Amino acid sequence: MIPAAASIFVPPYDHYVLTQGVHGFSYGHMAIDISGGKGATIYSPINGWVSALFVDDYGNTWIIIENEVYQVILLHGLYSVSVGDILTAGQVIGIESNQGNTVDGLGRSCRNRDCGYHTHLNVFNKLLGSNVNPLDLIPPNR
Repeated sequence: MIPAAASIFVPPYDHYVLTQGVHGFSYGHMAIDISGGKGATIYSPINGWVSALFVDDYGNTWIIIENEVYQVILLHGLYSVSVGDILTAGQVIGIESNQGNTVDGLGRSCRNRDCGYHTHLNVFNKLLGSNVNPLDLIPPNR
């Protein structure tokens, strides 16, 4: 039996806008991009633990939070938690940034520029064995 607390899913921001709809199929994601604004507080969307925290070859900052139901991947933020930390849904995990491969509205790289602030949000449902549309778990705009 899956604990009810494992199925809780909350938005990672108090207020946000959808900056890119579902994308990332080519690299195994069904992700969205949302923005709360430069420096906005990012919250854990689930009750769970930090299973990974790293920077990839493109400079993207990754945090992976999981529990019995979900594995949540968030990219581009400045994260203030550590691998192994136990989190509660709604707990502060960092602030919005533009780390790594982000672009402006014209598709130009934001590397070393003040633009492209957002969070890339991907959700894998372990019970279904597949990625799910994050917009089915949170409203598209708040």
